[in-house]
Amino acid sequence: MKQALTLLFLFLTFLARAQFCSGGLGDLITNITFGAGSARFGGALTAGISNMQYVANQCPMDGTYTITNRTDDCYPGDWLNVDADHTGNPNGYFMLINASVQPSDFYVQTVTGLCPSTPYQFAAWVLNMASHTGEGLPNITFSIEQTDGTVLQSFQTGDVPSANPAKWNPYAFNFTTPAGVSSVVLRMRNNAPGGYGNDLAIDDITFRTAGPSVGLSIAGHNGDTVTLCPDPANSLQFLSAVSGCYSSTDYQWQESSDNGRSWNNIAGATGTTWVASPTATGNYLYRLAVAQAGNIGLLTCRVVSAPDSVVILPNSDPAISIELKEGYVCVDSVASFSAVPVDGGSAPLYQWMVNNAPMGAGGTAYSSSTLNDGDRVDCLLTSDAVCAVHSSVLSNIITINLVPDVVAAIDISASANDICHDSLVVFTASPSNGGSHPSYQWMLNGRPAGEGASVYSSADLNNGDVVSAVMTVNERCSSPVGSNVVVMTVYAIPHITLTPDTIIAAGSSITLDPIITGSIVSHQWSPVIWLDDPSLLDPVASPAVNTTYRLDVQNGGGCAASAKEVVVVFYDLVLPNAFTPNGDGHNDLFRIPPSIPVTIQRLSVFDRWGAVVFATANGSEGWDGRMQGRPQPAGTYVWIVEYYNPILKKVMIKKGTVELVR
Repeated sequence: MKQALTLLFLFLTFLARAQFCSGGLGDLITNITFGAGSARFGGALTAGISNMQYVANQCPMDGTYTITNRTDDCYPGDWLNVDADHTGNPNGYFMLINASVQPSDFYVQTVTGLCPSTPYQFAAWVLNMASHTGEGLPNITFSIEQTDGTVLQSFQTGDVPSANPAKWNPYAFNFTTPAGVSSVVLRMRNNAPGGYGNDLAIDDITFRTAGPSVGLSIAGHNGDTVTLCPDPANSLQFLSAVSGCYSSTDYQWQESSDNGRSWNNIAGATGTTWVASPTATGNYLYRLAVAQAGNIGLLTCRVVSAPDSVVILPNSDPAISIELKEGYVCVDSVASFSAVPVDGGSAPLYQWMVNNAPMGAGGTAYSSSTLNDGDRVDCLLTSDAVCAVHSSVLSNIITINLVPDVVAAIDISASANDICHDSLVVFTASPSNGGSHPSYQWMLNGRPAGEGASVYSSADLNNGDVVSAVMTVNERCSSPVGSNVVVMTVYAIPHITLTPDTIIAAGSSITLDPIITGSIVSHQWSPVIWLDDPSLLDPVASPAVNTTYRLDVQNGGGCAASAKEVVVVFYDLVLPNAFTPNGDGHNDLFRIPPSIPVTIQRLSVFDRWGAVVFATANGSEGWDGRMQGRPQPAGTYVWIVEYYNPILKKVMIKKGTVELVR
């Protein structure tokens, strides 16, 4: 009975010790992440770690694996699309496994540098690649063994569940190294057969020291963060609560000034408590490392607490400056001020003052329409900033100098306001008290029509248009001022349509019949020769020669218009019956008389035997009595002319004879 009680006591002591030695963890000893890279596939594992065949740049088949950062086109419909490792890094690699047909070990690696007789935690993340539920789920046994094959601890995942979208599953368990053992073997075995299904990914294989839970607190403060101002008297007492685990415990307080990326031992801080005196501005992390006595200096043998944070804020020096928004104040106008605080805190108070008299609490803006010349405006800032050197500060003082208003005027005039349409009108602005460089906005019927200059012109005005201008004076305390208005009276211009060219036969007449748009009060034909009655708008013209008639009209507004009609008189073709080419300058050529405006196609002259002695298509050319430079004998010659008759509107042929006289 006594022996049984002794065994029971030892068992309960072991359980209690196991509980006390599993509440805390150390820093990462081993962290197998498989690397990272922008390329889709990574390199193979070191030889001997996996008994599976590595395949590069492709999706693995049964009995093979690869290292990759995504699976967006592997066995569509059967495998999940995975676009990142378990941490969410799109460039992070993981091991992608297509299980062998027979259950087998797929990952074996030796981990060295551990401490004997020390608890550790093993952890890994596993993902079932199946995109739907079915047969062939991965089932893994993680085993921690001594190098001689003795199993120290093992853990079986059971069937790794499938999930869509992809879900990484964490698995972890603790083991303890025996006395004298500092190296262990990690073995992963896939217990299920391959073939259809049983495809998985694994990532972030880690080892950490396990040990007692280590709690921290700061005397007089709640939470894990303390914020202080710089003060040589700063003093913080750190307290610890470490569960029983080691037969003898070593302690080491550590500090980090780079947000936990690296930790430094604090010299002499090796007890269960420690007093810190941070004074310099910055963010500090503090934690406690504990280990079995003699092992505190070994990363692989100690556990650490969660860190506490101490923030030393910089001193703030409140200040305030104010400004007058326009830089000046006009008489009888609103003056607007704005304040710019420095280190005012999150909710500062502003007290505006005029001549040292409070004007009521407000914000960063203040305005008044009752200020007098010489008034003094300033503002008192009360800061709520942490670590403020001064709580209240006064701004600069602005002394008011009132600027009198500028009274300007503008008058505009037009070169004419009773015009015919299309007439150019020039408008001129005459400013009064406009300063050195006034600017103008011209308005036509209330809409902008031109800007800048004091002169505006237009040749496209209509009856009733209203022209005005607005002048802006580039002086302080001035306002834009509008001008008088000019109302335009615009008369329409009459329009005349006449037949541009008319052809009549000699001795005939034609009625000049203009079409006039708009009313007129007078008209004048010129010239009046060969008109039956020039006083009529539609006189009858009987010209003896080609004549250009012009009609001028005018309406009641004095707007004039004119048009022309050319009357061409066509005489029948008559050629001379004799010519004397003796060089005396008289009747030397046989030709179309210049006085007859006719268009010929051909003039031909034949001798008595029918031979052509002369031919031309130019009505201004004539026969000089020669053929190929030799004078022809006197006698009778036959001529034929082809010409266009504009009256009949066709080509005519006329024949005759001419006598060559020598």
